[in-house]
Amino acid sequence: MERACWQRRFISLAALVATLALASCGQAPHPGRTRPGRPVSGGTVNFAGYVGEGPSYLFPMYTSSYWDVGYVPWFSYLMWRPLYVWGTDGKPLFNAQRSLAYRPAFSTNAAGDTVAAITLKPWRWSDGRPLTTRDVQFWMNLLEANKANWAPYVPGKFPDNVKSIQYPSARKFVITFNGAYSANWLLGNQLSQITPIPQRAWDKVSASSPVGNYDMTPGGARRVYAYLQKQAATVATYATNPLWQVVDGAWEISSYTPVTNYVAFKPNPDYSGTVKPRLHRFVEVPFTSAASEFNALESGRLQYGYVPLNDLSAIPSLKAKGYRIVYWPQYTWGGVILNYAPKDPATPILKQLYVRAAMTHLISMGAILRDLEHGLGYYAAGPIPNPGGTNPLVSSYAKHDPYPYSVSAAKRLLTSHGWRVVPNGVSTCQNPGTGPNQCGAGIRRGAPLQFTLLSQVSSPLNAAITQLLKSTFSLAGIDLTLHIVNSSTELTLEGNCIGTSTCAWQLNYSMEFWPWGWPDWYPTGSEPFGCGSSSNYMNWCDPQTQRLIQATHLSSSVAALHAYDSYIAKEEPFIALPMPVFRVSAVKDNLHGVAPQDPYLGLYPNDWYYTKQPGGG
Repeated sequence: MERACWQRRFISLAALVATLALASCGQAPHPGRTRPGRPVSGGTVNFAGYVGEGPSYLFPMYTSSYWDVGYVPWFSYLMWRPLYVWGTDGKPLFNAQRSLAYRPAFSTNAAGDTVAAITLKPWRWSDGRPLTTRDVQFWMNLLEANKANWAPYVPGKFPDNVKSIQYPSARKFVITFNGAYSANWLLGNQLSQITPIPQRAWDKVSASSPVGNYDMTPGGARRVYAYLQKQAATVATYATNPLWQVVDGAWEISSYTPVTNYVAFKPNPDYSGTVKPRLHRFVEVPFTSAASEFNALESGRLQYGYVPLNDLSAIPSLKAKGYRIVYWPQYTWGGVILNYAPKDPATPILKQLYVRAAMTHLISMGAILRDLEHGLGYYAAGPIPNPGGTNPLVSSYAKHDPYPYSVSAAKRLLTSHGWRVVPNGVSTCQNPGTGPNQCGAGIRRGAPLQFTLLSQVSSPLNAAITQLLKSTFSLAGIDLTLHIVNSSTELTLEGNCIGTSTCAWQLNYSMEFWPWGWPDWYPTGSEPFGCGSSSNYMNWCDPQTQRLIQATHLSSSVAALHAYDSYIAKEEPFIALPMPVFRVSAVKDNLHGVAPQDPYLGLYPNDWYYTKQPGGG
């Protein structure tokens, strides 16, 4: 994913405070401008896409290889809507209006199982046919037959935890789960995985086959899935393939350029949602660098772009050119993830909590937030985001750095466990064994503190933090070999390590590794930390982690989330770093409906509209 960018200029404290004050209001007033005029229909919005990557797979049943969480809500999500959506008025809350179904009616049957009765809203596909429970059944049949390929799949969870499902009418279906579960978790992370897809258009096994009911057998469902996957991989036909013209979202693809991933959308004239598109065209413009995006913004070629963090001093100039500034917070966690592939030589070292703690002691979280992120962000030590420091789901333990910056503390931890520390060199194990003053299980004499750090080239901020990690880790003789790649290569290298015995990287710096959002709105951890999860890039499999995650699935009490959050913060299977603001958005003064921006990083251009400025602006 593209990250917030760190570039050329610095901003004064006074200017930063002013920027934050304006941003907190949703938009910055423009001196000398009158209030906007009446809304008008039509117009095009050129929106700045991610740097160095673009949407390249649109079938909404994503595999791990294509599951770039950033582009899911910016691409297929615009055309095919999930059953349940979160993100309301800039807050991480359930959004009943945007969802395709009414809130589930939960009950408990005689066996003690949770039962969810779900009624679809009256909705139509763009070909005029109604969206029905047969479209839900089509999704479920494909998912059940191909679940190992489904990126969010965790063994034992959805759809494994579905005991039965009935479809009593065209708009109502009933799911019985295999036990008593938290309604919050079911709504936020299980039922949200359902994305109705058009059975009357897609239930085919070849381009020439008639539409049938192939999905009703496991073998047929596998053939349909293989056909749709193959079609989705043929990116040159995205704008012309009849399959992809049947949508239930607000937008249809009007053009797509495979080489650059340039994509333009036109409104779905039969969109059933309450807010119909007023724009005539929505374009996601790709960029190869943050600098090229900023140049396009300054020249006026974008109606909705962003200001790189080190270009904040350019805000007055942008405002004079007709932009306002909107602060886009994000509900996400990230930092340095570690890989625990069972036969990797580095794994016995990384499994030692004291090693992970020593690494964290070498990172000044305050300096990153203050000097590199310009104060536009937040820190939480665990995997539950805490933007603004106000999230009640975050434990008190995870609100503070459990291993604060101290080079001496890092060195003491290593020397007290049998390591010969060589600052600016390579520290080695001198006292192997499992005793309290020894290196730990599986670590041989002479083993080096030497790791490969995978990182992206997506932004100057990434580059700055990557170099910071290499420099500060060296103070305790932890040597990092940098492997810097583009975002698509990083996704491949991450996916290649899932469930494998060795890995090409041991550390992976990814500023926004796990944005909470589709299809995981509720911040539990079965996908990033669950044993056997198809999205567990770390290969972390710890019994206590599994027990605590399971507790968040069974109980809606905030205490269950706090216990999980505190444990991960203390054990540190990953090293949490401060999360910057996703974007300092720059939006044309006469473009409205964009704020507040979605904390899950979703896009809803059907809400956007232009106003006619006084004087013909």
